Amino acid sequence: MTTNKLAVVLISSLSLSLISACTKNYYNTTAGSSSSSSSSSSSSSSSSSSSSSSSSGSSSSSSSSSSSSSSSGSSSSGASQVLKTSLGAGAGAVKSIINQGTAIGQGSGNGATPFTLTNLAADPKNFSTPTVNTPPYTASNPQYTSVGTVPDTAAGFCNYSGATPTRVSYVTGAKFETTAGSDPMVPMAPFYFPLVYNSALTTKPNAAFGATGGPAPIIGLFDWRPKDIDEALVAAESDDNGKTWYFMQTVLELFPDYTNAISGGSGNSTSTGCPAAVTGTNGNTNAPLIPAASGNNADNGWGHAAVIQLPGTGNAATGQFLYMLDRGAGIDVNQLFVINLTTPNTSTNLGGASNKFPIWNTNNSSPGANDIKSISSALTNTAGAAAAGNTVAVMTTKGLLHPDGIMAVFPTSATAAAGSPVTVLYVEKILNGDNTGSTALPANEQCNAAPFSKKTNHDISNVHLATTTDGINFTEVGIVKGLNDPTTVDYNKTRWVSPRGTLIDINGDGSVWGLYFSAGNCLDGDSDAFHYIGYAESTDKINWTVFNDINSPIASINTITVSNQSGGASVTIPANDPIVPTQPWFAQRLYAPTATQIDSTHLNMTFAGYGAQTPNNDLLNYRQIGNVELTVSQALPAGVPNNINAH
Repeated sequence: MTTNKLAVVLISSLSLSLISACTKNYYNTTAGSSSSSSSSSSSSSSSSSSSSSSSSGSSSSSSSSSSSSSSSGSSSSGASQVLKTSLGAGAGAVKSIINQGTAIGQGSGNGATPFTLTNLAADPKNFSTPTVNTPPYTASNPQYTSVGTVPDTAAGFCNYSGATPTRVSYVTGAKFETTAGSDPMVPMAPFYFPLVYNSALTTKPNAAFGATGGPAPIIGLFDWRPKDIDEALVAAESDDNGKTWYFMQTVLELFPDYTNAISGGSGNSTSTGCPAAVTGTNGNTNAPLIPAASGNNADNGWGHAAVIQLPGTGNAATGQFLYMLDRGAGIDVNQLFVINLTTPNTSTNLGGASNKFPIWNTNNSSPGANDIKSISSALTNTAGAAAAGNTVAVMTTKGLLHPDGIMAVFPTSATAAAGSPVTVLYVEKILNGDNTGSTALPANEQCNAAPFSKKTNHDISNVHLATTTDGINFTEVGIVKGLNDPTTVDYNKTRWVSPRGTLIDINGDGSVWGLYFSAGNCLDGDSDAFHYIGYAESTDKINWTVFNDINSPIASINTITVSNQSGGASVTIPANDPIVPTQPWFAQRLYAPTATQIDSTHLNMTFAGYGAQTPNNDLLNYRQIGNVELTVSQALPAGVPNNINAH
């Protein structure tokens, strides 16, 4: 076996202290000018003062004032909203569906759509009980709830009828379906954390069933993550703006079937990835061929996928980089993993992103052809892969602070020269940062147990601005202001932001940026930030004004009336109806908005939702991909948004 040189970044306790000190110093030097994000070392009064100038009020009444100003197009700081959002013609969000069958590219040689919750539900012992409750809606009586009884947790993932379990394949034929509807179409669950984008590599519809014309499809990358069973990155394409998806490939799987080279890549293992029993999981199982110290077990593989295309002629193929968060022992401490999605070239490299293979072209029979399929074979390539031109080189970023993922990419000019910097937003997450070490906050700036989950979260979340010229090395610009306040315990405000959003170059010249994002606070007890989808604007990329906040959201989880941790008064969150009506399948969690353009005044937004507060509450109602059509108030330039800097 040929082992890649993998630069694992280990942050010592001294380095962590220095980073924390620098972070705290940044807060101290900017708190006076911040519109909402205040110092993690500041007092409650200074935090309140800073937050009161943001678009979120400091009390229920001021929140209502803020919400009114949001809907009228201005914030409490007086800024005017440039781009407003309303519900599109579709009248609401829908569950996205995917064909469960043979891959578009390479046919059965590239496998098929992986296990879904539809397969889990086919077991007669497994069932879900959704409930629609009546007002008043409280923490113990939310509008929508769901409880599952799922004793056969691995049903549909593996077949347990024989002496030993075997993986179930959902291949439906030698080639991708040639007639629409010949494959089963199933809800996209358990998929989440989507990244949807246009690609200069995929310029004609692959999934149009023989059609040669029509618009280019959109590409979607999805984190497929059955609870405590497995994790992988799944690529698909859509010809109807994200409502219907067609499977393209599964890569970087945590628990692959090593007995099947198509799905497992390389590796001297006989593991099929199956739990020992249909009632079991991989919860206490270390992934084969990956060092146990990595902590990659259960469903803790690689996630939070992001793609950056560097500027320069021809970089649609040569300059794309894939970024992944390692959920193992170094999560939110180590740097992100990064793979250069190099151009397919039979003389130098057979792999890389291409028309029918958004991540890596596996359509060859040389050694290492399927190494991208599993985490283990991506880290340790098959013997002979380098000589054959199938090298997968896993590297690590440098310069990001506690990265939880790259949130969004500011697109460059289409004529920007190679080597021009690309600017990104990324989310820093300091695990247990508000009650440990040099970032610890006063007790009154820490969350109490959440009303919904009864969990208490002590993570610190900050959104940063950084630049890169090579896709590997990042230069820190600073913490952005206005999106969140990592010290707030007010249920009317935002404490945490999720590392997935969509940037809108509203005028096409970089003068005004819009941002769709997802966020949350102490009400949720989870720094994954899944309470609402909001919208903000900036003229300089660093200072942001939120117009659609937690009380006037684009979309939201269940409405709840509860005693506010800040002051104890009763508050209803959200105070105003969301633009997108709440539905049962995203009533408990809602996040990761990623949008592309339908036409100049319409966007499709893809996101993820849970119908259960956690998967443990209902293994049949979580990680569902959804889609909604939105209308914007002014015509956007062609190609906006541009989520990976594609040119």
